[in-house]
Amino acid sequence: MHIYPVTQEGGLNHVKLLAREDDVIIDNLKQLLCHTLSDFIEDLVKDIRWLDETPLPQYFNKLDKFTKDRRTHELIYLLGEANQVLTTDISLEELIGETEDYVARLCLQTTEPQNAIPDVVIWMISGNKRIASCRIPASSLMFSETSRCRGKMCGKFQTIFLTVSNIKEYTGVLMNAHLQPPGVEKLEDLVDQKGGAQVRLLLWLGLEQFQSEWAKEAMGGNVAVYAETYENQAFFVKWGTMRLTRPDWSDAKGKAKQPKEAFVVPDGWKWDGDWFINPELSIAFEADEGLNEWQEDIYENQIRAPFSSWTNDPTKSYWSDVRGDKLIAQENEKEAKELTRDDIQPPEGWRWVGNWQVDKNRACDKEGWEYSIEPGSSGYTPIERNVHLCRHRRWVITRLRLTDPKALEKKMEKRKKAIEEGWEYARLANLPYHLTEHSLDLARRRRWHRKMVAMNEEKPAVFYFEGEKKASTCEKCYHHKYQLRAYLYQARDMYSADKTGLSDPYCVLGFGRYSARSRVVKESVCPTWDQTILIDQIKLFGDPTTIRESPPKILLNFFDKDTIGKAGFIGKVVCEPVVRFSTKDPAPRLDWYPIDRYTKTEGECLAAFELLLDEGGDLPFQPPTAPPPDRHFIVPSGIRPILQKTRIEVLCWGVRDMKRFQLLPVESPYVELECGGTVVQTKHIQKVSRNPNFPDPVVTFDVLLPKEQLHAPPLNIRIVEKRAFGRASMVGTHIIKSVKAFFVEPNAVQQHNKILAMVVKSMTPQLQQTQETQSIGGKEASPVKYVEDITNAPIAADPDASKGSGFDWWTKYYYSIGDDQRTLEEYVNQGHDRMVVYSHELEEAFNNFTDLVQNFPLFRGKGSRDPNDPEGQVVGLFKGSVKVYPLPDDGSPMPDRIFSHIPSSAPVECVARVYIVKGIALQPQDPDGKSDPYIKIKIGKNTINDKENFIANNLDPLFGKMFEIPITLPTDHTLTVTVMDYDYTSADDLIGTTSIDLENRYLSHHRALCGIPQSYCKQGSNKWRDSALPKEILKEYCLSMNLGEPQWESSTDVVVDRTIYTLKQFEGDNSERAPHLDTDGSTEEGKKSRVHPDLGADDQRLALHILRERKLVPEHIETRTLYNPLQPGISQGKLHMWVDIFPKTGANIPPPIDISPRKPEKYYLRIVVWNTKDVLLDEVSVATGEAMSDIYVKGWLRGQDETQKTDTHFRSLDGEGNFNWRFVYKFDYLAAEKVVVIKKKEHFYSLDKSETHLPPVLTMQVWDNDLFSPDDFIGTLDLNLLAMAEPARDASVCSVDQLPELGKPDVKLVNLFEQKRLKGWWPVFTEEEGVRELTGKLELEMEVVTEEEHNLKPAGKARDEPNLNPKLDPPNRPATSFLWFTSPWKTFKHIIWKHYKMWIIGAVLVLFLVIFIVIFIYTAPSTIMQTIVQGILPG
Repeated sequence: MHIYPVTQEGGLNHVKLLAREDDVIIDNLKQLLCHTLSDFIEDLVKDIRWLDETPLPQYFNKLDKFTKDRRTHELIYLLGEANQVLTTDISLEELIGETEDYVARLCLQTTEPQNAIPDVVIWMISGNKRIASCRIPASSLMFSETSRCRGKMCGKFQTIFLTVSNIKEYTGVLMNAHLQPPGVEKLEDLVDQKGGAQVRLLLWLGLEQFQSEWAKEAMGGNVAVYAETYENQAFFVKWGTMRLTRPDWSDAKGKAKQPKEAFVVPDGWKWDGDWFINPELSIAFEADEGLNEWQEDIYENQIRAPFSSWTNDPTKSYWSDVRGDKLIAQENEKEAKELTRDDIQPPEGWRWVGNWQVDKNRACDKEGWEYSIEPGSSGYTPIERNVHLCRHRRWVITRLRLTDPKALEKKMEKRKKAIEEGWEYARLANLPYHLTEHSLDLARRRRWHRKMVAMNEEKPAVFYFEGEKKASTCEKCYHHKYQLRAYLYQARDMYSADKTGLSDPYCVLGFGRYSARSRVVKESVCPTWDQTILIDQIKLFGDPTTIRESPPKILLNFFDKDTIGKAGFIGKVVCEPVVRFSTKDPAPRLDWYPIDRYTKTEGECLAAFELLLDEGGDLPFQPPTAPPPDRHFIVPSGIRPILQKTRIEVLCWGVRDMKRFQLLPVESPYVELECGGTVVQTKHIQKVSRNPNFPDPVVTFDVLLPKEQLHAPPLNIRIVEKRAFGRASMVGTHIIKSVKAFFVEPNAVQQHNKILAMVVKSMTPQLQQTQETQSIGGKEASPVKYVEDITNAPIAADPDASKGSGFDWWTKYYYSIGDDQRTLEEYVNQGHDRMVVYSHELEEAFNNFTDLVQNFPLFRGKGSRDPNDPEGQVVGLFKGSVKVYPLPDDGSPMPDRIFSHIPSSAPVECVARVYIVKGIALQPQDPDGKSDPYIKIKIGKNTINDKENFIANNLDPLFGKMFEIPITLPTDHTLTVTVMDYDYTSADDLIGTTSIDLENRYLSHHRALCGIPQSYCKQGSNKWRDSALPKEILKEYCLSMNLGEPQWESSTDVVVDRTIYTLKQFEGDNSERAPHLDTDGSTEEGKKSRVHPDLGADDQRLALHILRERKLVPEHIETRTLYNPLQPGISQGKLHMWVDIFPKTGANIPPPIDISPRKPEKYYLRIVVWNTKDVLLDEVSVATGEAMSDIYVKGWLRGQDETQKTDTHFRSLDGEGNFNWRFVYKFDYLAAEKVVVIKKKEHFYSLDKSETHLPPVLTMQVWDNDLFSPDDFIGTLDLNLLAMAEPARDASVCSVDQLPELGKPDVKLVNLFEQKRLKGWWPVFTEEEGVRELTGKLELEMEVVTEEEHNLKPAGKARDEPNLNPKLDPPNRPATSFLWFTSPWKTFKHIIWKHYKMWIIGAVLVLFLVIFIVIFIYTAPSTIMQTIVQGILPG
């Protein structure tokens, strides 16, 4: 299944074409596009129903079934989306975008994942070489009995361009298959190939069983099969078969013998008539066929004897063609005359243009000669040698075709006679054949055909003869005559083919086998041809209705005419003509066609094309001709645009950053403007290095421009350098493609004059002193530090000016960016100011400050004119502005000129202050994924390098830097801020850079010098920082806008522009609400500002409120994106920054704002670990079997490497531990941001310390000490010193319920920095699966002190000296607390004797008894024997 959204895509293209017109109604276009979408929905419903109802064939596999289901689901999803879009009110642009998305998604569904049929490949063959090819998907040509499953190109006429591109386009009914030579990888390698040939054909691919359908699909002709054979003859005295090197009757190559009688008719076919001569029609057409202009050439030949010189006598030369055949005229049967150059006459129907000239644009010597050893040889060389005995040179002349019907008819009769004979001639049988017989031709042949017709259309047309197959299929079609009219009006922004940045363009039109050429326009990339190209007697085969539905393509090739060398390729246009059968059909309209040069679009062409059926009907009148000497047809009325008198005003302000031209700097340029054939110029600049602005910058001229702005011509801006000896060289060009974007309504002229008057008035104080720009030098300048505190006089006079609010600038910054964690509630509650933080450059919010001047890039040399191309030809900038408006033609008064009030162009000295706040997401440059960024500032010749203050290992650095630089506008117009990466051992890396045009900001009426704050404050962090007070700015603004001077009734009431303003309207009755800031910097309507002590006088505040309504630049922070030239277009990070500009003339310059980063203060956290209770007994004594733990406590501050721990309370049998141990932690704390500043090296090999901001979190843990195994974890406690759980006074009430947890809003929290000291019990716990389990209680005393307090009341760690504040005595632990192997006696007393006393006593008694028995047994026998002996033996 193949789904082709042709209808919907065609309707979409029609809507997009109509949207370009000036008088189009958007609602009508939306209605038209919605109608197309409705048709699209109906088609989707039919497709979905057809997919559901159609049974799956038996041969479908799992992939086929899955593909069908996927397509069905996608169609259903598209159906739902399309229905939703139709019921939603969206803009035309969004509707077009949605429709384009539907078309793209439908095209994705057409891809067949398992297509087994190979693609169709069309080869272009020259000789035996394949020189070009075209690949066409078989799915596009496949025939199917079901029409919705048929390939969209099956049986449709197609136009194939034999050009040098590999892009395949499948649009509409025609397919443009561009042929690319095999082996070509880069399209640029084919720059010299001028493809223009076309093949119009009908393709059909299907099974053999559907062969009969092919005959039905073949439109405009009948399918026939012909038997083909060639009759061959050779010339030997006369033409015959003697000395013939090939068979008398053969195939086209002369290899196979094919006599007429050898052909056998295949089954199902029969002969239709006898054999007849049917010559190849292609050789009947000469090389100039279809061309209106041709270059004729002949060769002058000379021969010399060895060791002789060449003759200069032209009568000794003979003339020949390119093959070396002498030009001979046969006067009669016996005599022939050699022709000379002057004897040659143009063919019938042609005339000569100019005279014969030697062609030196080739490989030859300076006189055009080429040398060879023998005549007729192809080995000619431009270098003469002694062995060369012949030479020739080429003479050329141009001839034009005459539109003479009699001459054309005579030529056609002559050609018809040659075709009837049918002979083709060649020098040898294996060489190319031609129609006209030459004197050296030795072989000739003619082609014979015999027609076969089908008796059974299902039988294949394959016949046999003598064991071999031969068949020839052709299509005999009926042709119709047409006339093509190409209305070539103009082009714009074409490719620059010459080094001057211009071209000499002309157009070559190709239409089938017909071609024509336009005239050459000298030195222009926006040429105006105003030419009509006519091609008569065009024969097209097929039904005219089919031609109208799918007309042949027109190919326009644009070239640059060069005096020496080949014409350079500029681009091409592929388009379709409008087919008209009569003059009643609608005529074509001029439209812009993109000019494609390889893979890029290089300009546009305004043209129209029509194809007129020329078969006896009335054709439109012939177009009028241009006056002599051109005499070409011009675009007729009705096609050409309707012109009206229009005024163009150009403000040529100046040039910037001009590159050298011919090794010399550009110092004295002037501007040359061209539009609609009118050329004007300005006065030249005296010296660019002193003042790059033009002395009289306004240029006004009246031209005739089209009423329809779609056809508006381009405006060419050329910068011409005036040099010594009256020389003038063009050093840069810019082309405004269309002045349509600069059209203004006449009633808007007066309003624009008011704006310009405001700009002039605002700049008057600064331009009273005209000074020349002084060179500062190319060396790096150190940062300009503010030495003298220049305070605004009116503000300094306030007696409360010295009082401050205690808030620094960073408080205001964090409040402005919405950082609630770092924003002070006191600042918000008091209603202080808030800045506008733009998420983009300031220029995006104010239309790039182009209300007075714009920047136009200047180009020079060959190449495209893309200002974003890093390899482009940008050589500078032109600053100016263009206004175009129609002039009345009914006698009404002329409108006022727009640029009637412009500021002075004299240089102005200023002070620029660049505030760099911070970097955001910078691109890492170091191997560890970090960077060491620092700032580098460059403006003019001033350079500030802040390398010594680099920030180590940070991608979001907080710079907090202010750089003050003296500048002179307009010479120092561009500020460049660069972020570099510092490296110790190699050159520093570029992270990114951003540029700001300070001059545009200075000239803008939005007053981008210094941002207007939200309120007028006389002191504090929001102290007024402009050089002028609000009342002065308001007065200046009103006078410049012709509103009259403000009338102050009182300090709280003023009349401006006939409107009464009161302070109560803006601030109300001192409401307590803080101001709410919109994205544009204005206070939201209905919100009232709170009056705090820092506010200044009432009249100044009221003036400021009125100014804020005028949409001037507010006090702001802009976000500028950094870019690296090595990765163009890819963001390398961003900067928060802003720029203030203060002219040195006028009021005093106020002091700068201190935005230095906040410095942390040193704090000490003292923690005394007193006792623990109810600690989980984690071990069992081996000796006694009792549960016990060897308890110790350790703790640390988050982010610090230092971990402190107590000594061990051994053998705690009841979970109680006594320590009297002190932890002391030193840390850097930012009180304003409530974070701890950690500075440490991330790795041991790191060279610098990294800075990290973390919340002050203390972690305390209880552990069980093990001697021979890792210690066992018992419990932990995390305390945020800013919001920590309040301790329990007694251990009995201490539990995990006193700790904060999600879902416990009633837990009381305390801030240690406010309480200073806390003492009590906190629980330690373990957590498993979100459930906390109490594992002990910890008695702590915490105290946080500053470094000064710590020095006044010192305290040592543990119980070391100084053991003060408080003094810690050794803990009174129970006697059972000891380490067993260090105290043997205590081990015996408290462990062994206590538990095994009776066992020990019993063991001793048993031991004594055993000893007694042993002694008894040992002594008893001897005693008994002694007693017995003494009884037996007396005495």
